[in-house]
Amino acid sequence: MIQNNPVSHAMDVVGEAWTMLILREAFRGARRFDDWLERLAIARSVLARRLKTLTDAGLLIRKPYQQRPARYEYVLTAMGRDLYGVAIMLIFWEQEWSPRADPARAIRLVTREGADPVEPVMAGENPQAAIVPGDVMPQPGPVPTRAPALKEMRRRRVQPAMRASGKPIELGIELFGDYWTNLVLAACFYRIRRYDEFIRTLDISTSVLADRLDGLVSHGILARKRYQERPERFEYVLTERGLALYPTVLAFFAWGARWLCEPGKLPVELVSESTGKTVIPVLRNAVTGAEIDPRSVRPVPALSSSERAAISAGQQ
Repeated sequence: MIQNNPVSHAMDVVGEAWTMLILREAFRGARRFDDWLERLAIARSVLARRLKTLTDAGLLIRKPYQQRPARYEYVLTAMGRDLYGVAIMLIFWEQEWSPRADPARAIRLVTREGADPVEPVMAGENPQAAIVPGDVMPQPGPVPTRAPALKEMRRRRVQPAMRASGKPIELGIELFGDYWTNLVLAACFYRIRRYDEFIRTLDISTSVLADRLDGLVSHGILARKRYQERPERFEYVLTERGLALYPTVLAFFAWGARWLCEPGKLPVELVSESTGKTVIPVLRNAVTGAEIDPRSVRPVPALSSSERAAISAGQQ
């Protein structure tokens, strides 16, 4: 279930650092080749390959905007725009949990017309409540052995993207932009905790596993906890920061289920622990319970601590 589920299939399409950075800028309005060159320290050849890959995958569409000489722009398709939930969950996790976050660039969402507050959550049976770990459990779906045709997995780390940019990329993109880190994180959410369990469960070498576990511990996503003294043995447990990635995982699940799996033929389903019903996470506004349409909301600067205090005092 770890390697054949909507999340793993979604990550096979977009789970690479440059791809995620290109999509991030597309959501910020980038459309033309030079837009990405100016915003990202990316080689022209790398950008051209990633744009072609995203176009072939159906996330972008190539449209001419000039005839002589021929020039094209790349526009998000419905499939690409539907990654909005992933983008929003990553942004809000980065703002709240990443040590690399820049408070000056923090945003919040409001309605496009009236500027009413919008609180995005990945909701399930209760449209105004976020799904939290333990609310749902994965189980084999109707066709557990059926999977879409996957491209070759990317097993390289994301340092090339960081070195080229001259500064660390967002931590969320670093985590979800590395194939092996993704796989180890997925195992953690399936409650795999011990080194031998990771080795038995994942097709991964001991050196790569040790490297990714060390990285996740150093970033505060996992904590090492001793469970045996002689010989000394440790297990790896998701921290509060790690568990906070759950909404992003749910957003990837929902997108992969909609676009990469046949209706009614999911290899893995999420089932409510309280009702036993199948749950498909949906990006909703916790204030109203309404599904969030990207065209009906807009980002504005986040409130300062003094502004939040004033609002809180006014509500008392």
